[in-house]
Amino acid sequence: MQELIVKTEKIVHGGQALARADRFVVFVDDALPGETVRARLYKKKKSFAFARAVEVLEPAPERIPSDCPLAGDCGGCTFRHCRYASQLAYKKQILADALHGLPAAQALVADVAPSPLTEDYRNKMDFTFGRTLEGELRLGLHRRGSFIHILPAQDCHLQSATSREIVRRTLTLAEDMGLPAFHEIKKTDGLRQLTVREGRNTAQRMVELVATRPYPGLPERFLAAVGDLADTVIVSRDTQPRGVPHPTDRQCLKGPGHIEETLNGLRFRIGPDTFFQSNTAQAERLFARLLEWAQKTGPHATAIDLFSGTAPIAMHLARAAARVYGAESWEPSVAAARENIRLNGLDNVEMVVADVNAAPPPTLPDRADLLVVDPPRPGLSPKAIDWILRRSPKTLIYVSCNPSTLSRDLQLILSSAPYTPAAVEPFDMFPHTFHLETLAVLSRT
Repeated sequence: MQELIVKTEKIVHGGQALARADRFVVFVDDALPGETVRARLYKKKKSFAFARAVEVLEPAPERIPSDCPLAGDCGGCTFRHCRYASQLAYKKQILADALHGLPAAQALVADVAPSPLTEDYRNKMDFTFGRTLEGELRLGLHRRGSFIHILPAQDCHLQSATSREIVRRTLTLAEDMGLPAFHEIKKTDGLRQLTVREGRNTAQRMVELVATRPYPGLPERFLAAVGDLADTVIVSRDTQPRGVPHPTDRQCLKGPGHIEETLNGLRFRIGPDTFFQSNTAQAERLFARLLEWAQKTGPHATAIDLFSGTAPIAMHLARAAARVYGAESWEPSVAAARENIRLNGLDNVEMVVADVNAAPPPTLPDRADLLVVDPPRPGLSPKAIDWILRRSPKTLIYVSCNPSTLSRDLQLILSSAPYTPAAVEPFDMFPHTFHLETLAVLSRT
């Protein structure tokens, strides 16, 4: 493969360092700004290419030795070779660059709020089974850019020590029983996935093992292997082998089938399919800050929370608005949200099933004092933005996990209605990765 010696300039969204060879742009994995590296191209287009740094000739001051032997190969982390303070600075610059077409918003970009934990911070991890060409059974994470090659994760720094032990025990059990691993290409039967979920504030833990068919004796031996480390233990079957796993036919071997977590004094029930922010400590800070802005811009008679999930934002808004409406497109999440609302005794929060990006929800109010959106990575559809603006909220809060779609949506909102940016506050939910969560507050003028 072609190799180039390049001088890097800055980090871009995706975690690569941008470099130039004459007028040819190269996005370099595993490099930091201001470095001279020898880069090997692995994908080339007409005017740009992607490469991996195979040798650092002149390192940046921010570079540190990686503490993970799989760094650079594993798809889980991007910046294990970089000081944490510098990671935060890079993420702030990525967000500011994304907002270059919105000078008023760009000027408000705050320093990135650091995560309280930079190691062992994830409360949920999915591990995939696979085999090497030599036949070694693996249970771990995907190699970067691959959906079939699995790297071992028994020592992964993103999860807790107990989660690491569960991975080790499960792998040992699978080896002892001689069980096959599901093959992503051939679609042959086998073990497919192990999921560990933890309530960091409740010390509760749920473990689910997924296979494509039943294996005699596996449930009993799995419970014996990990039962002392988990409050809920589940064995499931995946009957849809294409795409991401979709566990069905769940057999709960121990516990109630769920765990509970608390955030800022609110209780949440988490099942095997429930979406929940993966960094508990930082989620508490993000939602607390959102509540501060809601209270600061109040009082609010009516608040609407779109893309509510299991209602963490809607439930926080119950402290800032007389009436709160949450909308979520996935019915199981709405059911979980209603259960969470009941658990917390909130009588001013109501959930509806609706996909605002696809069609206007007819059952929500025509007006709202406060409106919060927390869309998926693709952001808001034009239909959703039009529906939001017709509610004429005096305060609009956008929680984004994608700086690019945040910028696109804010440009459309600010060009279509009389809003002014009041705050742009980024939060580091995923240390050592390029991902970023942003809280943008708009005020109607």
